[in-house]
Amino acid sequence: MFKKIYILITLIVVLSAHGAVQAQSNSKIEEQRRRVEQYKRDLESVKREVAELKKEKSTASQRISALDGQVRTRNRYIGEIEREKGLVEGEIDGINHILDSLGRELNNNRHIYSEAIRTAYRNYRHSNYNNYLFTSASLSEMAHRMAQLEHIARSRQALADTIAAQSITYDQQRTLLDMRRGELDSTTRVLEAERAALKADRAEAQQDYNQLSRKEKRAITRQREQQQRLDKAIAELSKLTRGNKVGGSFSASTSNLNLPVEGGAISKTTGATATITGSKGAAVRTIYEGLVMRVDKSDITNHYSVFIAYGEYLSVYTNLSKVNVKAGDKVKRDQTIGTIGLGVDPSGKQYAYVQFAIHDTRAGRQISVADFFKKK
Repeated sequence: MFKKIYILITLIVVLSAHGAVQAQSNSKIEEQRRRVEQYKRDLESVKREVAELKKEKSTASQRISALDGQVRTRNRYIGEIEREKGLVEGEIDGINHILDSLGRELNNNRHIYSEAIRTAYRNYRHSNYNNYLFTSASLSEMAHRMAQLEHIARSRQALADTIAAQSITYDQQRTLLDMRRGELDSTTRVLEAERAALKADRAEAQQDYNQLSRKEKRAITRQREQQQRLDKAIAELSKLTRGNKVGGSFSASTSNLNLPVEGGAISKTTGATATITGSKGAAVRTIYEGLVMRVDKSDITNHYSVFIAYGEYLSVYTNLSKVNVKAGDKVKRDQTIGTIGLGVDPSGKQYAYVQFAIHDTRAGRQISVADFFKKK
């Protein structure tokens, strides 16, 4: 009889080690939310630029170019929200699994505890404990039996403590589940609103596009195709920059650098991309020591794009008429990598310029470049 009680009481189920896994999940969600907030700020910045262009009654081609940038930024923002939504959905599935497992453990432990209490009560009523002790053949056997009874009592109390702890954990998980479901609803609403806004952005860009001349439409189409190629190249190269050590001291707080165009000036920024103008034939220089990842020649503009990694940051120099570096080259700070290219502004006037951007491949976003350069 007491052997059965002993086995019953010692079947205590220890709390599952869900805490560490859940902490890691929470950390991923919080990190993703920081990314979402950063992309939201990026989008707000681009929206302000578009609003300024509308206020200034800029040309349709300028507005379309800005709206295209807004569409790309909003697309990235939507992608980050979708990732956050996926993480929250994953945690909800995990919490449901924890609740199912914990619920079964809790019910099983409560059943064991109830049976132990009933058995203890029956033994008390029938003086089984006294009989068990006083039928001992010797004092040493009595001492051994007393130790057994004390162990059973301690095990029963430990089981009660386990049930109490499991009950608290179960309630906490239910509360967390309700909170995550609320967050999922909120994220879903934001996602739906951004998708609707993206549709409106595209419609507005199309409306402006329809007002262009045939020549302007061809120019915008070439610009869009060029941007699509750049986006694809950046996505491919972002993976290759992981672990790059050349120029690894570069960071988002790096400052006081020279402009990449000799004698140049920043004429405008669109999103985080800067257009840097200069004189015809001016040298284009890398702003920091780095590794040349790729050199592309556009069959649309017949000009070059040079991709240089500074550690895990990827810079893009676009619209070079000539280049003197190739993939795999290590470049020094302020080293000449090519020559500025020519283009035509919206008014039809020819000018020399380079477009420059930096991507934080770890955060997966483009960052504003203006703060990197010396202030004049």
